[in-house]
Amino acid sequence: MSGLNQSTLKQWFSSAHKKTDGYKNYQALQFGSAGHCLLLEPEMFPELYVRAPEGLHQRGKTGKKRWAEFAEQHPGKIVLRTGEWERLENIRKVFEIHPQIQKLWVNGVSEVSLFWQDSEFGLNCKARLDWFDPASGIIVDLKFTNNIGKACVQKPIQDYYAVQASWYMRAVTQLTAKVPDFFFVFIEKYAPHLIRVCSVSAADLKYGQQKTECAIKNISNNIS
Repeated sequence: MSGLNQSTLKQWFSSAHKKTDGYKNYQALQFGSAGHCLLLEPEMFPELYVRAPEGLHQRGKTGKKRWAEFAEQHPGKIVLRTGEWERLENIRKVFEIHPQIQKLWVNGVSEVSLFWQDSEFGLNCKARLDWFDPASGIIVDLKFTNNIGKACVQKPIQDYYAVQASWYMRAVTQLTAKVPDFFFVFIEKYAPHLIRVCSVSAADLKYGQQKTECAIKNISNNIS
């Protein structure tokens, strides 16, 4: 179903976004997607991902050929390097016993799609929440990071994160007339795989709301 989402909003103020190395960025996105699948939809993980054999890599002509041959033997699946697979398994173990995660995950549903017509701007909108508990009104979004120490302190919890939080809260508020609580769960990709649960401050939400409304107005002007 078509509709405005937070990814589209970000494109309206992303001109200053840093350019990143294409391959490294792809690897980070692939690891993040695999991590989301393993933690949020574990039953789907073996259907979508396969572990590369020990010693198989994509270096050199021979390595790339062997990798391609292995991938062809597993059509429809994404091949993960041995190190990536092991790191994901270790993350899963830490995630499952983390006390704050256990409290947040008592009730709720993963990968929740929401659709609504914005009451203020009259646009069809959508959002996909990593985790939502309708009873308690808690939204959780997972983020994988290289450095847990910087995850919660960058300004003002990161521009894009502020927009994402305000957008998801806007969705729930307009659909239920209740103001939810929002938490980012930052997970370190490397051992010891520290996990930090960060709430979103009023200042962050206000900033995200301002950026969101500015982007929506620009979009509305271009549509009309």
